[in-house]
Amino acid sequence: MNLMRIKTSVFYLLLGLAVLKPLSSSASVLTDSLISAGNRHYMDKQFDQAVDCYSRVISLGYEGSSLFYNLGNAYFKLNNMPKAILYYEKARILDPGDDDIRQNLAIANTRIVDKIDNIPYFFLRRWISGLADSLSPDQWALLSLVLFALSLASLFFYAVSRGYQIKKIGFSIGVTMLVLSVTGMIMMFNRKHNIRHSLSAIIMAPVVNVKSSPEEQGTSVFVLHEGTRVMLVDSVQQWKEVKIPDGNKGWVPDSVLAAI
Repeated sequence: MNLMRIKTSVFYLLLGLAVLKPLSSSASVLTDSLISAGNRHYMDKQFDQAVDCYSRVISLGYEGSSLFYNLGNAYFKLNNMPKAILYYEKARILDPGDDDIRQNLAIANTRIVDKIDNIPYFFLRRWISGLADSLSPDQWALLSLVLFALSLASLFFYAVSRGYQIKKIGFSIGVTMLVLSVTGMIMMFNRKHNIRHSLSAIIMAPVVNVKSSPEEQGTSVFVLHEGTRVMLVDSVQQWKEVKIPDGNKGWVPDSVLAAI
């Protein structure tokens, strides 16, 4: 993957930004200008200025997978792997099927210290998670509405038909479409929850001693380095309990974490 490639379509970026918050006309003009400037700075290899422009768009309260992707690329070019990984992860949550995002995230993860083996999930859980991530919340909602309409049409056909076999087919199709429609709605809510309530974070400090308890005097159980992705398990005052992919857990100050 060529990391020089950015998503330069401002319309596409703004469409992504509108997922979580609609743009007013004045805000649209401002974000349009900032994104265009950020893209120009990036192509001119002025990566600090590109980061500033993209970050200002985010500070206005707008989010989008393409925006996060471009910001991740700019941080990558500045050799800031923790922030590159952070924004690639944010982009991946919004658009998990994007190959560019996944490839660049994989490349960035080769540049960090910690190489932690994942505990494999049960295949059914992996399949359901992959299915939920295959579409955006809006796409799941649209699919659910289409399936629900087909369900109503089939059940209406069942109600007005006189032949037993035809009624049986209409009823079976109607119930199946209804079940699939409800499944689609569940997938939509699952995707929205994952987008808005991510339970993952990135280690931002160069070296972190993970403690056995939420206090400085706690025993250090293992060490993590910047750029490592962790799951957030619990919280006590200024401490967070984190879990790494191999199953080990411990406590770190929340100041060393950036939530995805």
